[in-house]
Amino acid sequence: MARRSVSEHHSHGAIAGVAIAVLLCLWGALASYGVESDYHQQYRDPYLVSAQFTRFGPALSAIPENAEIGYITDTQPGSAAGSAMFLSAQYVLAPRLLKRGAAPALVLGNFTRPADFAAAGRSQGLRQQQDFGNGVVLFRRDH
Repeated sequence: MARRSVSEHHSHGAIAGVAIAVLLCLWGALASYGVESDYHQQYRDPYLVSAQFTRFGPALSAIPENAEIGYITDTQPGSAAGSAMFLSAQYVLAPRLLKRGAAPALVLGNFTRPADFAAAGRSQGLRQQQDFGNGVVLFRRDH
């Protein structure tokens, strides 16, 4: 079987079109990387997720890794701040399963301001077990 040249199978216009498409894709990828890099330089961690490892650090050793934990907070339900706080806590506490509400036996309080945390827990049938500081409190369900 005779070997055919590239030009016999594809026209020069098709090859040029594919080459241009590849170059445009590469240019788009580099431009996208530049925009993302600039954004991350300006807004490194807008929700302070990395700071949550320090905040929740003491609580991690007090909560078993296989625990299912409730979650209460003083933020407005459904607010951007409340959602960011919950998702950050969920990320830091993994593999522990964090669920909104005070139903499980152990409940984590994640508060934005100083308050009477014991009273906040009692109002939901919880007893304060340990205050770790920085608004992080562990409660236990009263039976």
